Amino acid sequence: MIINIDSTDRTSLINWESLKITDNINEKVNTCSFSLQVKEGQSYVPSVGDSVEITDTDTLFAGTIIKVNRKMISSLIEQYDIQCKDWTQEINRFLVSESFTNKTVSYIIEYLLTNYAPTFTDNNVACELEFSSLKFNNLTVSQCIQKLSEATNYFWYIDYDKDIHFFAKADELSSFNLTDTNENYIPQSLILTEDISQVRNIVKVQGGEVEGSSRTETHDGDGTKTTFPTYNKFSTVPTVTVGGSPKTVGVDYLDDEASYDCFWNFNEKYVRFKVAPVNGSNNIAITGIPLIPIIAQVQDDDSVAELGTYEYYIKDTTIRSTDEAKQRAGAELDAYANSLTEGSFRTYTDGLKSGQVINIQSDVRGIDEDYLIQSVRTSMLSPYKRQYDVTIASMRTLGIIYFLQNLLLTGRREEKTTENDVVYKYYIDWQQIQVTEDITLEELMQDYQDTEVTELIRKDPFVVQWVLSPYFPTSDSDPKRPMRLSISSYLS
Repeated sequence: MIINIDSTDRTSLINWESLKITDNINEKVNTCSFSLQVKEGQSYVPSVGDSVEITDTDTLFAGTIIKVNRKMISSLIEQYDIQCKDWTQEINRFLVSESFTNKTVSYIIEYLLTNYAPTFTDNNVACELEFSSLKFNNLTVSQCIQKLSEATNYFWYIDYDKDIHFFAKADELSSFNLTDTNENYIPQSLILTEDISQVRNIVKVQGGEVEGSSRTETHDGDGTKTTFPTYNKFSTVPTVTVGGSPKTVGVDYLDDEASYDCFWNFNEKYVRFKVAPVNGSNNIAITGIPLIPIIAQVQDDDSVAELGTYEYYIKDTTIRSTDEAKQRAGAELDAYANSLTEGSFRTYTDGLKSGQVINIQSDVRGIDEDYLIQSVRTSMLSPYKRQYDVTIASMRTLGIIYFLQNLLLTGRREEKTTENDVVYKYYIDWQQIQVTEDITLEELMQDYQDTEVTELIRKDPFVVQWVLSPYFPTSDSDPKRPMRLSISSYLS
């Protein structure tokens, strides 16, 4: 095994016991961590942003150093604890603000890579589903691809060669399966967990609306009432008669009030007359083509008998027929009518990757089922032997995903947007300004000034006259001076 950091072999510096690699399914980020020790006299120092590639017969990991923690483990050895992410770190350097009209997923991904991640390729993107309208507002490239993935129910990931994979289903088989006798795993490590928290065994699906057969609704006029409800939502403007006489019908709040006898409101479901119809029994007739909601309910009797009733409701306006509604409910039952299974096992055999399908067949445990590998965590038992901890999940949940993919193939996908949605794109214009300063050094000048100072000294020409304090002499010729009265003083 070779560990290259920034294209230089640093394997000899790696503490092999510290190496951990986690390979996660699809768009989830793959990670790697290890410790690197540098002794006195060695000048190498790893840095965040350095590329990392770990290879054996295949590439085990490739990505970027995102964190380095350094510490002294002795007076002469410094240890660097390093954490890495796959190429997701690099592809997410820029934010995307773009809008697309009538473009396929393949076109959109190619555009994103060309303009925001030119070092990545799209050789394994295969999706011709078309969006009539789609907007990205300040999203990373991986967030944009994830949005496409969620809208189409496709899967995606970035491989270690920086190529994007965008595909419809997981059909890659693992290099080996698990049985009671093939010794491809540690038998005691296989743990399977059944979960009924997501069980759904009676599924009701409400789809869009379809046009029914023409229907007529009648009302009684009373000479004062002007508004009459329509019990059906008609697909187009209905015809209206009063006492057998036809009336002109406009659309309420849209058509000119003076041009029609009455007005129809689609959303509120009513007809409003300008003049109240005359008294009569069923003399007002409203005829139109009603819109009927598609509703289907499908039940799994065996699941209900075993687990009890678990009802679930789905509303999907893209469903346009009763058959599609039944298929949608059936796909939901296939995925969730029974308990879901998750599990894990440990193996020393190389070759497993997340996203592969592995079969577990055990006569001892009564198991024969396919599972989807969710993650593979690699750790080192020795410099030359690896251990793999593998997590798996039942394949049954993929049935609903495949159904949704097929449903999308019948029409173009439209992301819900409005004309008021605005994609903001800002640009920063950097300009370099050079400022120079000229300083002129003048010759030093010495400035001399003549200053004349006079001093007047006056010697007292008089005998002091002592007076009680407080007292301040009035002038320099005043002989009076304050004294303090004490036992040593006297007055003459």
